[in-house]
Order: sequence, then structure tokens, then C-alpha cells
Amino acid sequence: MQPLIILSCLFALSISTCVCVEPLDDGKLRVCVVEARGNYRKAPKFCPLLNATSNIECVIGVDRLDCVRRIHKGTAHFGVLTSEDLVAARWASVEILVASELRSHLSPFEYEIVAVVDNDAGIHTVYDLHGAKLCHPGYGLDNHWTEVLANYFESTLVSKSCNPDITLTEDRIAASAKYFGPSCKAGPWVPDRKQDRILKDRYPSLCQMCYDPYSCDDTDKHWGRRGTLYCLTSGGGSVSWARLDDTRSHFGLAGLEAQGDPSKYSYLCPDGHLQPINVTHPCIWISKPWPVVAARRSHAAQVQRLVTGLTHDEPQSWQNALISLLETYHVITVPLDNVISIDDYLDQAIGFQSAYSFPECNPPRSIVVCTTSIIEHIKCSWLQEASQVYGVEPNIQCIRTTNLEQCMEDTHYKGADVLMVNQEQRVQAQRDHGLTPLLFEFAEQMHDRYVTIALVHKDSKYKSFTDLKGARACLPSYEGAAHLSVLETIVNATGKVHSVNSYFNHESCLWHPHRGRQCPLHYRGDEGAFRCLAEGADVAFLSSDVYKKYVSGNLTSDWLEHGKHQSYRLLCPYGGIERHSRFEYCYLHWTARGQLVTHNSSITRHNEIYNSLRNIDRLFGKKSKSDIRPFSLYGVFDKRNDILFHDSTDSLLSAHELQHDDAKRSMEHIYARYISQYYASKDDDNSGAHLGSESSSLLLLVSSSLWLMHRL
Repeated sequence: MQPLIILSCLFALSISTCVCVEPLDDGKLRVCVVEARGNYRKAPKFCPLLNATSNIECVIGVDRLDCVRRIHKGTAHFGVLTSEDLVAARWASVEILVASELRSHLSPFEYEIVAVVDNDAGIHTVYDLHGAKLCHPGYGLDNHWTEVLANYFESTLVSKSCNPDITLTEDRIAASAKYFGPSCKAGPWVPDRKQDRILKDRYPSLCQMCYDPYSCDDTDKHWGRRGTLYCLTSGGGSVSWARLDDTRSHFGLAGLEAQGDPSKYSYLCPDGHLQPINVTHPCIWISKPWPVVAARRSHAAQVQRLVTGLTHDEPQSWQNALISLLETYHVITVPLDNVISIDDYLDQAIGFQSAYSFPECNPPRSIVVCTTSIIEHIKCSWLQEASQVYGVEPNIQCIRTTNLEQCMEDTHYKGADVLMVNQEQRVQAQRDHGLTPLLFEFAEQMHDRYVTIALVHKDSKYKSFTDLKGARACLPSYEGAAHLSVLETIVNATGKVHSVNSYFNHESCLWHPHRGRQCPLHYRGDEGAFRCLAEGADVAFLSSDVYKKYVSGNLTSDWLEHGKHQSYRLLCPYGGIERHSRFEYCYLHWTARGQLVTHNSSITRHNEIYNSLRNIDRLFGKKSKSDIRPFSLYGVFDKRNDILFHDSTDSLLSAHELQHDDAKRSMEHIYARYISQYYASKDDDNSGAHLGSESSSLLLLVSSSLWLMHRL
């Protein structure tokens, strides 16, 4: 139980009662290193040099919050964190101290944000902003600032209505549209394009000052860091929310050609007065602190001394190796006067802490995610912290139950909102608990999806799927993707509906809970189905990735006869490999390995859950714009694989988006058919149920209707 106790320390609620075990101190300092995106890897280049020439060694972190956990547990002593990471660490009650800043210039903050007004707009105090023409950088600037900073100006001025009939996102948009006059806030308001269009048609005033008011997207001239200033000086706006460095550049105060006359504009201060644009120390609304070198309390002073004065002067020195590992584009290490707590450090930045303290709606609209294990709950809790720091609204909240069945039950009765099920659990979730798929785990590589293949012995008599009638078959599970794929293929091959028990030999391993042979448990699962074939069956239906591992020699179970992968061949019921296919095997059907399912709720709540989860995927998934991921939604978590999501997942997609993939024969319509009883066979003899019958046509109509409802 000791590892579980250590992991439990990561929870904010339990950290005060948890006793973490200190790792043995061998005298070495351990720096947590996170690689940036792209092909360049600095750890293999600099870590060996650091280890050989100093008492410092590298610990490779998956992401920055992984480094926070490692520093907290003592497996690392220091690392580089951003101000957002520090907020998440504070919320999780992780005690680390700030030692030094990593700067790219000498300003005390990474950037500062100001409000700039047109002197002719009649704005003299913040009270005059009602009805003003707001120029805003817009949405989709993830690699420049967070939603929290982007919305700070409006959050300060405009209160939420907390209308339960609209989403929190729409509530904020509606409040801004009501408070300000014609404005420009371009970019994707929500991830779903249809909903985005609906909102922009509903609140057109927030796009009226954009260069292209209808599109109002992230290609607009008035979108982005400089776009907000062009909206002000050449687009007719009256107030702009902009970075101070961009403002100085725009008005020719930083060595560039002026794009506007600075004498015609002023800074609007939070306390209500105005300042000229050329003032030396402008009034700031909110400041973004620099990234820092943060350390465990026990090592913070030592770390501060160590990193002070690091340079690249001697390429083969440990100093050069360490600064190369610490920096991204920040090149100046600036020690603080004293090592200080997270709160003390963040309090130095104007407005930054208060940006996270605006009141939320009551009751809260959190999206409750159901988990079934301690490690899942820990990952979910860190995801909750990260999402809140980056302004996901509504944010997630995590609960843990004893098993998946309880999670499904809780979600059905709305004690939870969403849970992850795999392809074997999906029928149970949808049919038995009334849950509906919301988003699907999508993988670019076909072997990372669940692709059903039919495998037979190389010298067998079976040439087509119809030849398999009466054959001894092996399935991985009952009501899993392979089972449903076979049912659809039987219909396609014979024109009739058959159950697998009536179509295949009674000695088959088909895993029906009440009928058929009771097979050994080692025949269950995809590898088990393969073993079932190897030990005497005629055909196995299994996931392509298992056969791929076998062919490449990476399947090493004791029952295997090594070096005999040519003993098997694929049976191709839909013909050979499709033209232009990027997949090396012929296959029956494919589906996602996992699905996020939710309860039946209002369209408003459904959209709210959908868009928040898509935003989380955008921020922390594999397509994140961040150079170094703050948190990894997919991949290893605390040295464990496939926690909450499969590691191989590339993104979360809707059912509609899955249909646009190049690979043929996605299974979404097959799941809809199965749940609507389309494949139900009235008897177990060889006649089946012909597709031309009126009853089958009715079932097809019902299932098609269900499929269309799922896509809408």
C-alpha cells in the first residue's frame, strides 16, 4: 500500500494528512527536464555531460506538471515551471519555492496587458466603457496567453448572469455583447463549428468591428495580438485590450514605424484615470510572471546558488549543459533576493492572482468525470487543476467509484456527467444504461485503432466468408467490436441475419453468457482469440495490432511457436487491400478503442460538456500549440500506461468527424444497428432472417434514425 499512500499525497484534499516517503539522499541534485515539441532532443546531448562533470543528474519528465509531482515526491529537486504551473501546484498544496527567474529581456514581467482608448471616444473612466467599441485579440491565441488573461478585462467589468438555460460560454458572450457596443472578438468562440456559427449569428455585435464581420475568424485582420490595435487605430474601435510591448511597437515607441498617432490615444487605468501613450511607466491591468526555476524547500537555496550566473561561455562545461537544459528561449537567469513561496512570487504580478478569483456560478456547472481507480482519479485531479488554470469553462470535477458498472449507473442518474468506456463496454453503456457517445479516441495509425481482422491457417480450405459457416471460430469477447463486426459481415456475405452461435460451429469460443461452449479464460481477449486459433480452431477474429506484434516478433507469450508467422493468412471478406489504403492488412471494420459517453441531457448541457472536453484536448492533447506541454492528456502518467485515455490517442473526435476518415468501414452505424436489435435472430437454424422482410426493413429504418440522431 505504500505506493498508493505516496500517490495520494498529490491530492489537495488529502495532502495535509498524507505522509510522503523521502527518497534516499545520495548527495546528487536532480533536475527535471521536459523536452520541447519537435525533433530536437536536448536531454541526450546535455544530460550525459551534466552527469559526468557535476553532481547533477537529469530526471526526464513527461510534462511540466509531471515535474511538479516529481519535485513534490522528492524524485527530482528542481525544474522550470511557468506561472500557470505554479498556480496549479499551489491549488494542489504542493510546497515548492521559487529560486530564480528565466528571462528573455530585462523587464520584470514576461508581458503586461493594458487598455488603450481613443481620445475622441469620450472614455475618461472605466464607467464610460458601457457601450464602447471593444477591440479584443480574440480566441485561439493559446501559445500567447490563456483564456484567463484574455478575458480578464471583461471579467472585471461585466458580471455573469448565470442563466441556466445557456452555456457558461454563451453566458459570458451574451454579457459582453450586452455591455459593449459594436466590437471585434474574432476567432473560434467554441470548438464546434456549427455551434460557433449559431453563437456568432446570435450575437453579431461582437463581430461587427471585425474586418470581415461574417467570418469573424482567426484569419481576420483585426484578430490577434496586433489585430486588436489595428481595430482601434484604423478600424473605428474605441478601446483595445492589448499587450504593452505590442502597443509600444504599434505606436512607434520601440524602434518600428508607427501604425497610429500616439497623441490620439491614451492608456485607461484600472482606477479610472488616463495616461498618455508615451508615458514611461504605463498603468497595467494584469502582468504575466516569468517562468522560474522552482525547487523543493530543502534544496531551494542550494539550487538558487547553482543557477546564478549560468552562461554558455564554455560549451563543454556543466554550466553550459545545465542552462541549455533549463532554457527554451529564456536566456537570462535572474535570482530572486530570497527564495520565496509561490504566493509571494505571484503576488508581485499586478492582477495575476485576482484573475483566478472571480466568483463562479452557484450551483456550479462542473463536468463530473467518473473514474474507477486511484491512479485514474489522481490523473483526473491534475487534469482538473490544469484545465482550471488555463480557463476551461465549465471545468471538470473528478469522482471515484468502485467499478465501471457503478460509474455507468451514476452517469445514467446524472451523479456524474461523463466516463470512458472501451469498445467491449460500449454496448453495455448505451443499451443497458441509456448513455450516448460524446467523443471518440482517434488515432492516426490504424493499428492504434481497433481494426478487426479475420485470421485462418495458411493451408485451410477457407477462401471466402461464406466458407466459414460451421467453422470453429474464436472471438475476443461477447458484444465487443470484433463480435459486432462479424455480425455485419455475415449479413453482407449472406444477405441474412444470423447469430454467431448459429453461424459457427458449436465448439467455437464466442463468449455468449448463456449459450455455447464454455471456453478456457486464456482464450479471452485478442491474444486469447489468436491462441484459440493456434490450438485448433479454424478462424479467429481479433485486433490487427496483436497480429502485427506477432508478425514482427514482438508477441512473446509461452504458447507461441516462434518463427512460424507464415502459418496463418488473412481472410478478406471485403476484397483485398483497398486502393490508396495506408494500411497493410485487409480488414472487416474499424472503430475507436475508447469513447467518452454521457447521459441524455438538454442540448445546452450536452454542448457545454462537448466543448469543454474539446478545449481540454486542444490544450493538453498531442496537437497542443504549446512548445512544452503543461500536462499530457495522452501518454504515460506516473510511469503507468493507458490511464483515463489510451496512450496512442491523437485527439478526440465526434462521430461525424470519424466518418470523414479515409479508412473505410467505420463501425458507428453497426453499433447503432446492434443496439436497435437489427442483428437479432429469431431462431438458431440456418435460415436466419432475410433482409428483404418487412420486420428487418423496419429495424433498419429505426437503426438508421438512431444513427442520424447520434450524428446531429
